[in-house]
Parts: sequence; structure tokens; C-alpha cells
Amino acid sequence: MSILVNKDTRIICQGILTPEGLKHTEQALAYGTKIVGGVAKGKQGDQVFGIPLYNTVKEAVKAQHPDVSVVYEAPLQAAEEIMEAIDAGVPLIVCTTERVPVQDILKIKSSLKKSKCRLIGPASQGIITAGDCKVGTMPAHLFPKGNVGIVSRSSSVMYEALQQLRKKGLGVTTCVALGAYPILGTSYNEILDLFLKDKDTQAILLIGEIGGNFEQNLAKYYAKKRHKKPLISYIVGSFVPPKTYMGNIGAIIYQETETASYKKEALKKAGSIIVDSPVRIGDAVFKALMQETVKGKK
Repeated sequence: MSILVNKDTRIICQGILTPEGLKHTEQALAYGTKIVGGVAKGKQGDQVFGIPLYNTVKEAVKAQHPDVSVVYEAPLQAAEEIMEAIDAGVPLIVCTTERVPVQDILKIKSSLKKSKCRLIGPASQGIITAGDCKVGTMPAHLFPKGNVGIVSRSSSVMYEALQQLRKKGLGVTTCVALGAYPILGTSYNEILDLFLKDKDTQAILLIGEIGGNFEQNLAKYYAKKRHKKPLISYIVGSFVPPKTYMGNIGAIIYQETETASYKKEALKKAGSIIVDSPVRIGDAVFKALMQETVKGKK
């Protein structure tokens, strides 16, 4: 099994004719992903890679009944595209666009609360269910199939973690990149719930960052769960000084509770396994899985 997307997921692409849209649509098709439509204003009736194009999301939804829309549009157009997907009732929207104005995201969050839609992003690398489906910009060949679910705010450390997992012979069920913004479309808590319910996910790897309260909220939520799967956590930015940006708009410390040390302590108290170096992630996940195996035999 998996979470959010699988081999049967039907996907449309907003911004399919942008350089990023063309590149990653082609890669997704080669991976076996079901891209069933693209949205490009003024291109109704045309095709790209054999995929039919539509002027609006509503037209694409009416014709193709998608489960997901992935947005590759420019920063100043991305919010409008997300709103169009919400209005059309697309269940899951993945926005890969960076530098979307924060005030636009606030408006989007308000609209999401009134809908049944879920947003991953903005500034998300997307979602991959290993062997089945690629949505977004992540290189699918880096994700061997396995039993570890990954949820991340840091793309660079996520790729290092994948290398460490591969060295231990481990693979992935689904990887979800939440995005690098101070306002997230979907929380860690929501993804944790999905992984806890997924029978094939045996361990969950959290890659967090400084800034915000996302990881602290997850710690409180994880502590309340009775039937836990092991949660292995690595927090990026242990030595970053206050009020210093670390690569993205969301990774900045304004108060002590947003530091890596505070987040690690909160997660540790909640029962998470804390990893202090990215090169030890594979060892920590492997050990946690072995311990779960031993428990299951008792």
C-alpha cells in the first residue's frame, strides 16, 4: 500500500507547458504515472506527450476526473492556479512553485478550510510512492521500494537520507515533501496519521527544520498515539544562529522554541528516536525496524 498516491492515481498538470512542467511530466510518464490531462490557457484540444490539454481546471476535471493536480506555474500565478483547483474540487493539489507570496498562501488556507481539498506545498518537491507514482520534481530513481515512510521539509537532507537508507538495504513506501514555507498546506500530523494507518509502512522518518512549530506539534500528537510505529527524527540546523535564514523562508529562528535543540527534545520526550547526524539516519532506521521485528516475534 501507500499514502496519497499510487499506480491508479489520475493526475492533471497545471503549467504543463512550462519548462518544469514539460520536464517532470515526461519523467512521470516514463515512471508509469497516470497523467491524464494538462491545463494550458488557449490550448484546448491540443496535446503534449499524447496528453489532452484544457483551458481550465474545471474542464479538465469534467473530462478526466483526476485525483490530483500538480502545479508548476510561476510564483505570481501559482496562487491563482491553486484556487482554481480548489474551486474545481480536485481532492489533492501539489504545488512545486517557490516564492509564492505569503499573503496569497493565507488566502488559500482560508479557502482550503471551506473545501474538501488538501494542499501539499507550496515549494514542495512533491510526492513519490516508490515504484508506482511520481508527482512533482523528485528524481524517482532515488526511491527504492520498501517499508519506510518519509515526510520532509528539507529536500537536500532528504536525498542524503535516501542514500543512507539504500546503504542499509532499505526502501520507501511513500515520500511526502511538505514544502519550505512558514505556512504549510498540510501538517506533519496529517501525514503521520496516514502513515500510521498504512499497513506497509513499518517506520516513519521525519526530516524537520528550524523555524515554526510544526515539529513540536507533531511531538504532542505522536505522544497521544496508542499504537505507534517507530518515528525517527532528524532536525536540520543545530548550529544556525537566531534570525539567520537557512536556505528558505521558513527556516529561521525567531524564538527559542523554534531551535533544533528544542524540537529534538520535544520529539524525544514524545518517544521519537533522535538522530544527530544525517549519515546515521540509515543506521537508526534499520535498528528501529529490527527492534520492531523482535517485538513482533514475542
